Amino acid sequence: MVVDFRMGDVLRLRKAHPCGGFQWEVVRLGADIGLRCLTCGRRVLLERSVLEKRLKAFQSRGAEATVGAPPSPSQAPAGRHEPVTDQPPAEQGR
Repeated sequence: MVVDFRMGDVLRLRKAHPCGGFQWEVVRLGADIGLRCLTCGRRVLLERSVLEKRLKAFQSRGAEATVGAPPSPSQAPAGRHEPVTDQPPAEQGR
């Protein structure tokens, strides 16, 4: 059975990291899963199958992703964006 990992999940693994931390945050999804130690900040990549074996429990779950839906305004990248319209730009300085 495939475990459903989400961005932002906080996991507890079976063995402690050398810094002493047990909690890891999911920061990348794919064939390899990116994790960040919440104690020291170290980032590692683990194969999905290896992570599934080392997983002990979910401490908290990240937001559930909806496939094909546009990002909400809170998830949109920061920056200045012009609104999209079908009208040509207004002439300036007449």
